[in-house]
Amino acid sequence: MEVSAVDHETFLDIEPVFTGSELAAFLAARGVARPVATARRLEEQWLRAGRVVAVRPDLFAVVNGGIDPDRFQPMSSLVATKMAPDAVVSHHAALDSWGISYSLWFAAVYSATDPAPPMFYGRMYYRGVRFPERLIASGDQHFGVVKQTYADGTVRVTGMERTLVDTLADPDYGGSWDEIYESLNRADSIDVETVATDCELRDGGPALRAKVGFFLDQHQGLWGSRPATSTSSARPAFRGGPTTSTPRTSRGPASLMPGTWWYR
Repeated sequence: MEVSAVDHETFLDIEPVFTGSELAAFLAARGVARPVATARRLEEQWLRAGRVVAVRPDLFAVVNGGIDPDRFQPMSSLVATKMAPDAVVSHHAALDSWGISYSLWFAAVYSATDPAPPMFYGRMYYRGVRFPERLIASGDQHFGVVKQTYADGTVRVTGMERTLVDTLADPDYGGSWDEIYESLNRADSIDVETVATDCELRDGGPALRAKVGFFLDQHQGLWGSRPATSTSSARPAFRGGPTTSTPRTSRGPASLMPGTWWYR
């Protein structure tokens, strides 16, 4: 069975950045007998027509109408999300996605279990970070991660609390300390219980808890005006569309008052 050109366009409309396996799965779901071979044929056809560009082998981006493929720059958050099967926009790229980064970077940082080697595409540099080992071992790689609608696609990005812990744990991926502090200080609110649970899940040790605790002590206005167990509706505005949160467990410490868990 062949898939019509209309179905092809439907796929390109819903997947502005896609892998060959995603295209093959789309074709298989529509009854194509040889989905992998058909996917490769379509990829070659679209590349010749300038309909898509190859960001790297087996990763493609749909070229917006009227744009020269040689000059086309795909949305970095969409690309970063597809750099690995479980990739998540993180660190400074997450700060930028939430609209609070202090300065502009031409680097898209993402986290994954098996990140791809660093690479450039156009002016953008893609750099992967391996998830903390404890999160991989427990299956909690996506704790504190949300899904966002962005530029007709879907992006996985660390929430504000996970971003805070990630950048303080690995400051090289968040910029200078001034960059990190200035950016995080622009957050609307921080759920301190989620921060505590994140630190506990990754077992960051006393050094990480001290860094996180120091920041929270210095910025109590982000969280100290409400009980730690409450849920605030005020969240930073993502540069995209609606947010879908990954379900999270409630394994944080019972007491989250200043001067307790993060200094033990």
